[in-house]
Amino acid sequence: MKKYWLLLTMFVVLYVAYFSYLTVLRYKTLYSSYFDLGIMHQTVYNTFHAIKTGDYSRFLELTNPHGYDQIKRMAIHNDILLVVVSLFYFIYSGPETLLVLQSVVLGLGAFALFGIAEHVLAKSKKKDLFSLLISLSYLLFPAMQRANVFDFHAVTLATSLLLFMFYFFLKKKYGWSYLFFVLSVLSKEEVALSTAFFGVYILFRERKSWKFGLSVLISSIIWFFVSMLIIIPAFRSSMHFALTYYSDFGDSPVSVIFGILSHPTNIFKYMWRSDTLGYFLVLLGPAGFLSLLSPLQLFIVIPEFAINLLSNDWNMRNIIYHYTSVITPFVFISAVYGFAEIEKRIIRIRSFKIDGGRIALFSLVVCTILFSYLKSPLPYSLERNVHPFLWPQKEAKDVQTWNQILSNKKLKIMATGQIAPVFASRRYVYLFSARYDLANYVVLSLNEIYNYPDRDILIPVYEKLIKDPSYMRIYKNENVEVYRKKI
Repeated sequence: MKKYWLLLTMFVVLYVAYFSYLTVLRYKTLYSSYFDLGIMHQTVYNTFHAIKTGDYSRFLELTNPHGYDQIKRMAIHNDILLVVVSLFYFIYSGPETLLVLQSVVLGLGAFALFGIAEHVLAKSKKKDLFSLLISLSYLLFPAMQRANVFDFHAVTLATSLLLFMFYFFLKKKYGWSYLFFVLSVLSKEEVALSTAFFGVYILFRERKSWKFGLSVLISSIIWFFVSMLIIIPAFRSSMHFALTYYSDFGDSPVSVIFGILSHPTNIFKYMWRSDTLGYFLVLLGPAGFLSLLSPLQLFIVIPEFAINLLSNDWNMRNIIYHYTSVITPFVFISAVYGFAEIEKRIIRIRSFKIDGGRIALFSLVVCTILFSYLKSPLPYSLERNVHPFLWPQKEAKDVQTWNQILSNKKLKIMATGQIAPVFASRRYVYLFSARYDLANYVVLSLNEIYNYPDRDILIPVYEKLIKDPSYMRIYKNENVEVYRKKI
């Protein structure tokens, strides 16, 4: 086992090193965006300063991404795990910390998966080899890698947190399992729906652990409804914004749930969209489709599947974002159990007897390589993400220079989307809009104004700005312009 553990450690280090470098380089070369690196960094930065200085008015505060006032993060999502994340800003208080931390946490999830496989396959002769291969498959999983690359989200950390929750549950270390359960549900409000199903899973599958299962189930239900009916409405002064994605079922968390449960046949017309098959293919395929052999563990994330499949926002069925983060761990946990099921069987092909375990190992290796080649952001993939390496945006150096010039954190900065994260280390930062009068300085990428989807909105605002006597252009260099508000 020791050599497999050492090999896994080497691959985890490689994973963390590569994705830390790639994501930081994306930020440095302006391929990150205000949605969501700018938003997340500003929230964590303000929270860090609240803890550091005692000015708790900045605690979980950010500038409203859809407005101009200062709001609390809970008005958008109840992902207060960001408070824990902010403690790492005592080491370094820049967006790079979020990106490196996310890569580290996701990489560490491979160790939890290795431990899960070793435990489930304790009596198997192939346990060490399979444990290593399934862990490598996890590190090469396109959906997980894409979530890693897509800026930073607290819920992305839940991938590893849920794996550790399940691992410690198997080891009957319930205190540790409950700790990782708590950290998981703090990463985003809807995670509690899947952990509630985890509680149900324990009650039916591991009845000796019924007390733990019941505590997870009850805690999850309470936290979900407190988040959706009390915390978010209190800070937002209205219901959760994402409820509009499910308007066909209801207009409140309770009515949406009952709307789905009371008309189950209607679910099929939402599930069988043109993109649904592809969605399941890229989620289950990379693990050799072994999850299908033990769907009970996938049952745990039925709520997350429902959230994505029933949404009228197609982005939630696209693996390039973070919407698969809660599903990922259970794809691989169920794959482990699926391997345990097939290994017990001898498959007959005419006169030949074939060990089911060998077929499963072959399928896992082939599918991992194939889907990584097809969908991964790695350099050898057909969908490789190499823009930061080969085509760094020309304005990156100018923007970094102006970030140093405008280092006074009391200044209010407005910027276009890909520039905004660079200036988010401050209490007030705005996305470029018609309310540019709120900012002391406006930093613009002309490429974003003239060539991006919002150009019909941004071009008139830009033309108004350049004629506005209240502002003076103090810098222009090819694609970057900087305006200062006159005193």
